[in-house]
Amino acid sequence: MEFVKQYLLSKNIPLDEKKFGEFAQKNIRTEFKKKDLILKAGEVENYLSFVEKGIARLFFEKENKDLTIRFVFEYQYLTVYDSFTQRTPSRCDVEALTDMVVWRVHYDDLQMLYKTHSVGNLIGRLTVEKLYVEKLNREFSLLSETAEERYLKIMKEQPDLFQRLPLKHIASYMGITPQALSRIRKRIS
Repeated sequence: MEFVKQYLLSKNIPLDEKKFGEFAQKNIRTEFKKKDLILKAGEVENYLSFVEKGIARLFFEKENKDLTIRFVFEYQYLTVYDSFTQRTPSRCDVEALTDMVVWRVHYDDLQMLYKTHSVGNLIGRLTVEKLYVEKLNREFSLLSETAEERYLKIMKEQPDLFQRLPLKHIASYMGITPQALSRIRKRIS
């Protein structure tokens, strides 16, 4: 859990050793293999996870196509947040795209930490703010930018994405077919 502590400190979240120790005790180290389904649509998300190693994606199927909602990388929170907070069945699946190591805190334990530690509330608020901004940026991108503009933005902001993920998942995330992505890549290179 030392990497989580360093991450929180880098975000200017004040921690004292005792409170962090109580938070760390509630987290469970869990490993997933590539292609494992971490959560299936219809299940309730019980964990807020922090990724130490690996990549996951949130997706759902429509008309026999996978539609990727979000990728989650090292040092990011992994959860189906609406299912987690509302205690409702998930509308999407969560898949490990690589072997993964995550630290997971159960919903009930997190609620207890929120009640007993102000830092728990701060972590929760910062998590929600980050997820909201990511969601808003993605919606804005899908509604206001062309596929080529979205591709160029990904190349600028996350150039290693194309080495780390299958093109079919990137295309799905961009809202286009793999063939359209190939055409864009050929045109730009």
